[in-house]
Amino acid sequence: MIKADEFDVVVIDAANVVHHHAYDDEENLIQSIFPERLESSVDFFQEMGWEVRAFLKQGTYWWAVKNKEMDTIGDVRIFETLRRQGILEIVSSEQDDMFWIDYAIENNGLVITRDKLKSEKEEYERDWSAVENRIMRDWEVLETGEFLAPLIPMKEGAERMTFKTLKSRLKELEMRVIELEKKESTENGFAQDNDQPDENNTQAEQETVREITNEVVRRLLASGEFIHLTRVYHALASVHLQLEAGDLKNWPKDWRDQLKGLLDVSGKMSVWVKEICPFEVELSSNNQNIRKA
Repeated sequence: MIKADEFDVVVIDAANVVHHHAYDDEENLIQSIFPERLESSVDFFQEMGWEVRAFLKQGTYWWAVKNKEMDTIGDVRIFETLRRQGILEIVSSEQDDMFWIDYAIENNGLVITRDKLKSEKEEYERDWSAVENRIMRDWEVLETGEFLAPLIPMKEGAERMTFKTLKSRLKELEMRVIELEKKESTENGFAQDNDQPDENNTQAEQETVREITNEVVRRLLASGEFIHLTRVYHALASVHLQLEAGDLKNWPKDWRDQLKGLLDVSGKMSVWVKEICPFEVELSSNNQNIRKA
């Protein structure tokens, strides 16, 4: 039985997760690559409070990118998003499995794979008994794309909340506010003035914005290491403004103004970032990086 404090990080054999094998009507094997499966697994572990690192062979990555228009290839932009988030590592060596094996050994990682590692065990000297003790093969990706690993425990303090579910909460709040406004308009016999929103609705919206902001910041700074302010800026904008992460070229030109208006802050981020953080933080000497104090 896995214990939450037994391992420090989840290490994903990404090739194992993204590959999906199916058969056509003539029972021919169809090999597909769906980055969505990896995204779902990352979401699952983050919801459970785990730090996540994934490793993918460069050949698999480039093959998917070059053939992204094929029906058997999913949304390869997910790979880029996970790379920018520091979650996915593209490995150029043919012996890509040894990278995540050694990373797991050095960082006390719990490995997610179905690989039996037969050739690696024959070729490389490692404490393979100890390696096997940190491998979890009891996991599944459903046809719906949902990743499941029933034996994985939740880390202390985890709230089963990812950026994706944060976006859903914000959207639900917006719809609830609209419904309340419509209801009150009907009961009062006239439409509410949009410049004077109901006070209770406004307070509820502000509280949800604050909760979501706290969750985003807490997750980004959980490691205690410095990260660039831009990463925090983009994560907050993606969640609060319902923007596609990593697709900055299609974001509205005024997204910064929209975000600052929603957060009720102004000026440079290096100035107002401390206001929005739910705990003490410190900036680097050049005011470009931030970490939990």
